[in-house]
Amino acid sequence: MKRLLRLIAVSLALLILCGIAAVCTLTNELDVLSLGDDTAHALGLRVSRTRNGMLTLAALLAGASVSFAGILGFVGLIVPHIARRIIGNESGRLIPFCALLGAGFTAICDLAARMIFAPYELPAGILMSFLGGPFFIWLLVRRKERQP
Repeated sequence: MKRLLRLIAVSLALLILCGIAAVCTLTNELDVLSLGDDTAHALGLRVSRTRNGMLTLAALLAGASVSFAGILGFVGLIVPHIARRIIGNESGRLIPFCALLGAGFTAICDLAARMIFAPYELPAGILMSFLGGPFFIWLLVRRKERQP
């Protein structure tokens, strides 16, 4: 049983590493795609093929990450929005920065969850949900205010 679990963990880790490497090699395509469909098509990008490939990579990475590390979903939802505000939209810098910021955010939330109610431990996911919920409500309200 331990061998099977180790094999699954190694397989998921390899899948995550390959997925991250694939996304990092496609940062230029991501930047072009962010300009809009018409502009990306005019620049020679196969828009639907690229978008479907990116969505497939995102789904594989999300599924593998959740099955490998557990449900800490707000990290992947909060961190990119914060990172984009800090360093901008360039994918080549944004993706590695999101990884570092996500790891730091998780470590800080885990540390805070252990210390707030010491000697009891609060799951880090609960603390992230308390932080992430209001953040997403703020994002939705701000987005509605921008739309005419």
